[in-house]
Amino acid sequence: MISLVLDHDRIDAAIIADGGDFVSATSVDAPQGGYRDWLIAARDLVASLDAPASMPVAAAAPAIIEDGCARFSALVQLSGCDLRRDLQSTLGREAHCFDFGDCLAASQARAMTAKESIAAAETVVALWIGKSCHGGVWANGDIMTGAHGAVGNWAHLQLPSPVPHELDGRPCWCGRSGCLEAFLSTTGLEDDYQRVTGEHRDAADIASTAAAGDIVSESIVQVYEDRLGRATATLISLFDPHVIVLGGAVPLAKRMGERLPRKWPGYVQVDRSRTRLVATEAGADLLLIGAACLARPG
Repeated sequence: MISLVLDHDRIDAAIIADGGDFVSATSVDAPQGGYRDWLIAARDLVASLDAPASMPVAAAAPAIIEDGCARFSALVQLSGCDLRRDLQSTLGREAHCFDFGDCLAASQARAMTAKESIAAAETVVALWIGKSCHGGVWANGDIMTGAHGAVGNWAHLQLPSPVPHELDGRPCWCGRSGCLEAFLSTTGLEDDYQRVTGEHRDAADIASTAAAGDIVSESIVQVYEDRLGRATATLISLFDPHVIVLGGAVPLAKRMGERLPRKWPGYVQVDRSRTRLVATEAGADLLLIGAACLARPG
């Protein structure tokens, strides 16, 4: 299976074996042009893998995917486009398209089931955090799709239990304000730093300087950590999952994995000690594997 990840800054492609191992992989910076340029970049990247002509493509995109169409996406070049149809036409291959959150949920749930760390019927809720944020839910051995392909779309819920300064009408690309994505995306973290200091610093630098003891960066990360704790507590109340997975560009992922569960008791109704939190830094590789899993069921 050929897997393809269309992200805001980069396109990744790989050939994934049936067992989930990488046969070959490559990547390229995201094009600066419009939708046609993205399709051509994807075509050229897939061609560089030199895969058999009959090998299908499984694509992961930062979008709500419904019937192969990218219905809503912060990546404006893709939003509203019939991605599956256009990839099939441009690549000359059978194509399947999936949301980042679904791919993360599938890759992690399949891996944990194989290791017997969860039972096949258990529920996994996945949160992908990057320039945009996405969610997916795995239950009873399969991904949940829902009526519109939007199960687990946590990023466009409102920030739970906001304090007064969080009611500032923070805008989101979706057209509303106060969405979790506006606070918890890497852009949201960078915006918080700029509000406090008047200077821009990218999310990775904020995380690394916080870890090194910078007081300002640490205070920004602590606020972020509290917000992510409230968000994950809300998902526990909604789905009562066995596992919550954090993936993508989560700042200080190991720290988040240790600290967030300590925040849950203040926001959930009953004891949720059996819900586990798994934070991973594997990034696009999980999306590549997850897309292949979903396109190759069973």
